[in-house]
Amino acid sequence: MSTTRRRATTWLALAGLTGAVAITGATATASATGTSAAAELPVYGVRSAGLTPDQAAALQRAFGLEDVHLAEDGSVSFADEATYLHVPGLDRGAGKPDEDGSETTLTSLDVDALSRLRAIPVEDATGKALETLRGAGLLPANATPTAAHTTFEVVGADTKPVLSAPLDTAVSFAFTLDGVPLEGPGAKLRVAFDGQGAVSGLTYSTREVVEVGRVPVLTLDEGRERCAKVLGASVRPTGVSYVYEAPPLSEKVDRLDPGFRCDGVNSDGAAVQAVIVGAAVDARLPQPGPVDPPREEGSLAPQWTNRIDVGSEGTGPCSGLPWTANNLSTFNNRFTAAGVPVQFSWVNHNAWERDFKDPVFPGGQDHLYADDVDMTYWQGHGSPTGFSFAGCSSNTDTFLSKDEARWGNKDVEWMSLFTCSILQASSGGQSWAARWGKAFRGLHQINSFDTVSYHSAVHGGKFANYLVRQPFLWWNKPMKVRDAWAQASIDTQPASVRWATMGPIGGGGLANFDDYFWNKGPVGPDTLPTGGYWRISGTS
Repeated sequence: MSTTRRRATTWLALAGLTGAVAITGATATASATGTSAAAELPVYGVRSAGLTPDQAAALQRAFGLEDVHLAEDGSVSFADEATYLHVPGLDRGAGKPDEDGSETTLTSLDVDALSRLRAIPVEDATGKALETLRGAGLLPANATPTAAHTTFEVVGADTKPVLSAPLDTAVSFAFTLDGVPLEGPGAKLRVAFDGQGAVSGLTYSTREVVEVGRVPVLTLDEGRERCAKVLGASVRPTGVSYVYEAPPLSEKVDRLDPGFRCDGVNSDGAAVQAVIVGAAVDARLPQPGPVDPPREEGSLAPQWTNRIDVGSEGTGPCSGLPWTANNLSTFNNRFTAAGVPVQFSWVNHNAWERDFKDPVFPGGQDHLYADDVDMTYWQGHGSPTGFSFAGCSSNTDTFLSKDEARWGNKDVEWMSLFTCSILQASSGGQSWAARWGKAFRGLHQINSFDTVSYHSAVHGGKFANYLVRQPFLWWNKPMKVRDAWAQASIDTQPASVRWATMGPIGGGGLANFDDYFWNKGPVGPDTLPTGGYWRISGTS
């Protein structure tokens, strides 16, 4: 393919105004999957970012929506207040006050209504999304759709399945540039349809780019060596592939350079959050930020059980995750701005396994940290059976096992684990409920992922913002905790990533599936899983 033709094809694909099929360059495709030298890959210049007001209005009309939100960066979003991730529930009145003294509301699952839920077929949803976007002139030609149901599962106290109900049918688009994946918050298009075929949720965040040159790149074998340098000694690279990273539209970048997506496995078997590094021969590797002073062994957090607060921890460059400190800062700063204190925030070598381990186990101090705040946010490597501190610290050891988690018997309501595969549907012959059910000792929810997740510097801030933003129009209103987790994951993760939230079911079907953060909406009381467990999961 000539340079002129390739550039024209790329422009049509990314302008997304024709619905034409993108033509894939043979060299890029081979280099994305093989180990031979790619020699060079294109660099793309950004022509524009996001949609114009006229395009946003066309999108709104095409899907028959009452309103959409066009953000300053050009991204467009919509969430129907009545149907977005709606789970049928029954109001049971006031519950007993929380340990903070806050009022609670009793809500039970409406099992009959759940059993009657239906969703439109994935083929119908895909066809409807394609036809509508194409008709509006807003179908990117370099976008490939996949569709799946968002599901709500209920299991009994014995963890045996009771029911699985579809909440919607979501069509998520994956993007490529001349055959190489384009991934990130700036390459997002997702349309969710409710059971009647109406749009319940919409995310549209793209750039128009055109090839402006080419740069020499390392081979995939050389890329594996580069990934190994970034991931660190505790991680074994398992997969390296070419990729273009699409940062959030709020980042005013003028070009997209080729990169490597680095996948791996930690020394303790935990899956590694996928990390993207530059693939160009002269690309600069991520540089670790300033190192915090060592945490003192005997240091203890102040105890504030009678107030509403949050905490955060994560492993960073010591485990091959360069942006953890940035991500935790976005989480911390958003809560601080909302007047919610951050009781603790430990990163890298200062993040300790004992902070999440119950005192019934030797060395456990979760009553001083993860279980002494209302929400704890964690970022690092994980697996279906726990999460990892390998390469960073060993206090008391390098892996927090599911069997050492006893959360909510002091304060924590929501454990939000930005890591891989914690809530995987099944692993080692055990379901999500069988693995993590024992952790619920008053805990309301675990927010995490069913699949491997991708490293992010902004997920925590988006999650926090959805939780605590000030009510006005629908796009300013606070979201339920599980919805905020889902939307932050949709915003930041590729279409292949599946997010998930689980919680306990008490007597009479009482459950905290509709919790908001404190003072932002109703919150249920601490509930033990005497009746079973629920899980919601969906695609990004």
